[in-house]
Amino acid sequence: MKTKRVLIVEDNDLNRKLFENLVGQLWSFESVINGRMAVNKAKEIHYDLILMDIQMPELDGISAMKEIRILNGQAPQIVAISAYADEGDRESFLQQGFDEFITKPIRPREFLQVLERLISGDSLEQNSKTYPEDNLDKILDINIVNQLMKYNSPKIIKSVFGDFVSECETLILQAKGQVKSGDLDEFSNSIHIIKGNSGTLGANRIFSQAQEIEKLSKEKIVDLLPKKIENLENEIQIFKDYIKEEINFIP
Repeated sequence: MKTKRVLIVEDNDLNRKLFENLVGQLWSFESVINGRMAVNKAKEIHYDLILMDIQMPELDGISAMKEIRILNGQAPQIVAISAYADEGDRESFLQQGFDEFITKPIRPREFLQVLERLISGDSLEQNSKTYPEDNLDKILDINIVNQLMKYNSPKIIKSVFGDFVSECETLILQAKGQVKSGDLDEFSNSIHIIKGNSGTLGANRIFSQAQEIEKLSKEKIVDLLPKKIENLENEIQIFKDYIKEEINFIP
């Protein structure tokens, strides 16, 4: 019986769907898309754990966490989750009032282990680095797929990957326009979303390409971006074709 309640606070549709599919296997959950909605929910309902994205509209995750602490003292457990930070920032998040910190892209098994330890009250070990540096030449990390399959049906996983491809195609179109208009901040944000979601789902070659493009954008090396975007777009199409044929996704 799912007696524990989790609140998922995440504005990215694909990430939120993935979190819901993972968390829902073990606990009851509700989801909201920004920090203000999270605070309002926490006023009405007791949650055993809140999974709090950091970068959100309306009210960011840090501000929302602090408001919830005022409402409820130290309860509930609140986990910061962010793609805009790394393990070196963990202590900073803990000092600000979070109970734990998880970096995106997540790894499903480790992600659930952290949440389970927090909900059960066990002591936590420090998270390991969430994205492996090997196997980046593979279209899809089957180890990640197998982890996802432990908690979800093939139909759900196929749906998540389909949503991922659709989102990538939309973001690529946006990124092309952003490069032409010289809006590198929004361009970097579009590529960052692709990088984070591809890392979470084990789309290794997409992740590798997006990681390289994001680095070039931050360094203002604009002349290389059009060709790199074309390469990324090709990898997305390769991944799309691969998923259609991949036997692991057949229900």
